[in-house]
Amino acid sequence: MTGAPLMEVEESWVFGMYPTRLLIFEDRIEVRGFELLREKIEAKGYDRVDGVTVSGEGWLANLVISERGARPILVRGVNRDAAERAGALIEDRVARARGAPTQAPPETVEEEGLIRNLKELRDAGVLNEEEFEAKLRGVTRGGGRHPSGGP
Repeated sequence: MTGAPLMEVEESWVFGMYPTRLLIFEDRIEVRGFELLREKIEAKGYDRVDGVTVSGEGWLANLVISERGARPILVRGVNRDAAERAGALIEDRVARARGAPTQAPPETVEEEGLIRNLKELRDAGVLNEEEFEAKLRGVTRGGGRHPSGGP
């Protein structure tokens, strides 16, 4: 349980003399607050998080993290941008903990765009069929894959 947090969100002083702080680490979420004038620290793993909600109007928002089998974590009066960034970061970590893919690899998206551009150049008559096939093999990195599904 060492290392610097990826992000820290602190509740507004409007809601009390000792605001709740939410620290987002690589492997866990820590909630630090005061209870009966002593600091209370709770650590939660991402595998226990059910969902994250950002609610409220205007500049300030509430960040609610619902957890399986426990009361939800509520951080009130947080800057809206910070709450949305924290929510997105937590959702990303939850997806990683569950083994779900977080995003498509950028190479795949880039490769599809390049293939589409090559097809347009071929259809416009700028590239002949041999040049198209040669450039296509260079783009696909696999050498023999053809976008039509053939060899």
